[in-house]
Amino acid sequence: MTAPVALPLPVDHSPAMWWPADLVLALHRTLRQRLPDDVARTLYRLGRFTGARLAREHACDPDDAHLTGTTPASISRRLQVWDEWFANAGWGRFDAIPLGPATVINHYDSPIAMALRLDGPADSPVDDFFAGLFAELLTQQTGQTQESVEISCLASHAHYCCFVVGEAGIVRKVYAWLTYHLAPHDILKRLADETAQ
Repeated sequence: MTAPVALPLPVDHSPAMWWPADLVLALHRTLRQRLPDDVARTLYRLGRFTGARLAREHACDPDDAHLTGTTPASISRRLQVWDEWFANAGWGRFDAIPLGPATVINHYDSPIAMALRLDGPADSPVDDFFAGLFAELLTQQTGQTQESVEISCLASHAHYCCFVVGEAGIVRKVYAWLTYHLAPHDILKRLADETAQ
């Protein structure tokens, strides 16, 4: 009698494998109920963890060797690949626009923001998970620690969610502008003006 042969299982590297959009939304709602004071921080950390895992899983693909590096072309190409993964996971689509030392990420059709918008308009941005995820993706890609802040959100009736990703000093400055209630387009204009100087 011969021993059974174990067949290798296919490995699925898609992001839907670990955080489908409906699971992220369920976590968001549960954390808002159980940890209202820590929901933003917790979701941001979860987003960073997910971004690190996404980057690590993607980097394991030997066909991806040409996507490494920190040139604008390599970052742009990697973000295009990740955008496809986002769409396949039900996370919506995004684009990234360099703005001096920062990157502006426009996230279209965020499942979290769209679902929470149905609960009523939010007073402030709600996509802390994606803020952490985008910060970590760019940290992994550039090799420099990046932070992220959402400056407009579908949940508060913007046309799409908009994040500013950059080094901590840039993000602190954007947070300060948000506390002065600057509109998102005014924040982006200030960033552009500072870059031009």
